[in-house]
Amino acid sequence: MRARAVAGVVLGLLVGCRGCGSSRAPVDAGAGAPVEWREGRLPVEPFTPRDGGTLVVRLPVEPRGFSRIDDAQAEGTMVRAITGTVYETLGRVDPQRPEGPLRPWLATGWAGLETLTVTLDPRARFHDGTPCTAADLAAVLEVILDPRNPTVAMRASLGPIERVEAVSPQTLVVRWRQYSAYYQRALLGSVPAMPAAALRGDFGRLALHTAPVGTGPFRVERLVPGARLELVRHDDPRGRRAFIDHLVFEFVKDDLVATQRWERGDFDVMTRIPPGVWRSVDEAAWAYAGYHRVRFEEHVYAVIAWNLERPALRDVRVRRALAMLYPGELISRAVELGLERRTSCPFLLGSASCDPAIAPLPFDVEGARALLDEAGWRDEDGDGVREQGGQALTVSFLYVAQSQRQAKLLPLYQEALAQGGVRLVLEPVDQSQVVARLRAHDFDAAGVSWASLDASSDQFDLFHSSQADGGRNFGCLRDETVDALVVALRGTVDPLDRVALERQLHRAIFERQPVLFLTARPVLDAHKRRVHGLVPSLVGYDFSRAWVDP
Repeated sequence: MRARAVAGVVLGLLVGCRGCGSSRAPVDAGAGAPVEWREGRLPVEPFTPRDGGTLVVRLPVEPRGFSRIDDAQAEGTMVRAITGTVYETLGRVDPQRPEGPLRPWLATGWAGLETLTVTLDPRARFHDGTPCTAADLAAVLEVILDPRNPTVAMRASLGPIERVEAVSPQTLVVRWRQYSAYYQRALLGSVPAMPAAALRGDFGRLALHTAPVGTGPFRVERLVPGARLELVRHDDPRGRRAFIDHLVFEFVKDDLVATQRWERGDFDVMTRIPPGVWRSVDEAAWAYAGYHRVRFEEHVYAVIAWNLERPALRDVRVRRALAMLYPGELISRAVELGLERRTSCPFLLGSASCDPAIAPLPFDVEGARALLDEAGWRDEDGDGVREQGGQALTVSFLYVAQSQRQAKLLPLYQEALAQGGVRLVLEPVDQSQVVARLRAHDFDAAGVSWASLDASSDQFDLFHSSQADGGRNFGCLRDETVDALVVALRGTVDPLDRVALERQLHRAIFERQPVLFLTARPVLDAHKRRVHGLVPSLVGYDFSRAWVDP
């Protein structure tokens, strides 16, 4: 009964948000808002671009840097914003066929498996006017592969590279000790082209972390810490050019502040609209009159990471019980408002890689209590909190303080856990602290978002034992079966064999519960009606294809 009452309060708050913090009263859009708008489907428009103008985009984070290769700067939102605008890679995911082969981008082509030969476009130039050559790409790879640098995540994704050589200004040769399609795809689609000269010196003090220099259609004009990154159009000899003159990323971490500014018209592109706000403007005339809405299923998951270094959380029975106490249906109704889909799979939701026989664990208080009893955690003194060896079963939950989602979700989870005798202590911190705390394993549980710009995803960095130190295996899972599966997947080429192994890995992760997969999170954005040419995809928006009306 208490859970239902809380849900009613939350829903009431969300419905009451229709003004979104503004004094403007909501107006019914009525028949003027077609189903396409309500569902977030962009209209089909003729491709008639015009030059000029400025595009202002809200980013929900302020990146710690823009190099992407640094572990601390590999946050997904930043990667989407900076790749394809400032930085280019050798190849690119085809937005129309994200599961298919990469398309040439900075490179004109490539050939080979264990030994890969890449041919670069001889016309490519960096923003400072210097040619982009194979020697520059070789220098980037050398920095990534240097174990002294905090580039663990990208180094792991590239695999055991044996040799990197620039055999001519336009020819790069990379040789692996062992071939994997994952390695090649990561090298071609993830490694940004940077000038070799900008990579010399102390890696932690490189200027390109805050003043990136790439080959993309925009160059950095100004960074205003705490406020915005301003980019200006850069035309290069390859004939690739953007239509807009200026692209501005506004760093607005607080969802409520962002929503208020959105309604004021401050953003041409409002990103990461909270579900409650999305639903609250379903019939708001100001929103329909001024914006197209965008809902798109991307490769982003919300998960809870458990720290298996903590004594209580080492026991899979405890982790399974915590998963069974997650009130998924209640949270779907009260917080996500039916806009997100539950999952238990580390691969792209709906793909053949996910075992269809595995469903998320249902909410089951009695089943969770039985597991905790079995694990030796009991409420001996009748105070409602389970104990073992004089220690209460208490879990501290690390999350981003500015997240409206977590602020609404966690009290519901806290109350559900209390029904099982588990005390959840909430620990909100600033976004800038979260990644550092995760990498230092300084948490019990943490709300984490995992994003991929590709339909094909290597799970090595997330779950292999070697990635507990420096990688994204934040919870320190160390399991021989999981290790063997992620390594086997890297060496498997046949598609059917890969699917079989991926389903085995899905089941192994589900059985061990090192993380609790919550939902696949869609893009919920809005574009002003004066904005054209932006199409959502797994790799994000191609801002070079956008144009704006005067």
